[in-house]
Amino acid sequence: MILALFFMLGINRSYGQNLSDINQKINELKALEKIIDEKSAQLKSQQQDIVNQKKQLEQNQNALKNQLQNLNNQIAQAKKELENLQKNIVTQKIQKLATIYAQAKPSAAAQELSNMDPQIAAEILTYMQSRQAGAIISKMDPKTAANIFSLYLKSKHQ
Repeated sequence: MILALFFMLGINRSYGQNLSDINQKINELKALEKIIDEKSAQLKSQQQDIVNQKKQLEQNQNALKNQLQNLNNQIAQAKKELENLQKNIVTQKIQKLATIYAQAKPSAAAQELSNMDPQIAAEILTYMQSRQAGAIISKMDPKTAANIFSLYLKSKHQ
C-alpha cells in the first residue's frame, strides 16, 4: 500500500509538473501568438504604406508626364514664335533691300542681284513694283534672269 501511495504521489507530482509545463508552454504559445499578431499587423500596415506610396509615385509620375508635355508644348510654341520672328526679320531686311535696289540704277541692281542667291534675289524683286522689277531683270544675263524670274513668279503666286 505504501508503495502504491508513493506511486500515486509520484504520478501526481509528475502530473502536476506536466500540467505546469503545459501551462508554461501555453503561456509561451500565447506570447508567441501575440507577437505574431503584432508582426502581422505591422506587416499589413507596411503593405498598405507600400500601396499608398506606389499610388503616390504613379500620381507623381503622371504629374511629371503632364508637366513634361506642357513644357514640350511651350517649347514648340516658342520655336514657332522664334521662326515667325526670324521670318519677319528676314522679310523686313528683304523689303529694305528691295527699297534700296528699286532706287538704284537697273543695271547696277541687276549686277548685284545676279551675284546673290537666286531665291533671295527673286524675293527682293517681289517687294518691288512690277515695272521696276522688269527693268532690273531686263539688264541681267538671260540665263540668270530666267532662273530668277521663274522664282519671282512662284513667289508672286504664293
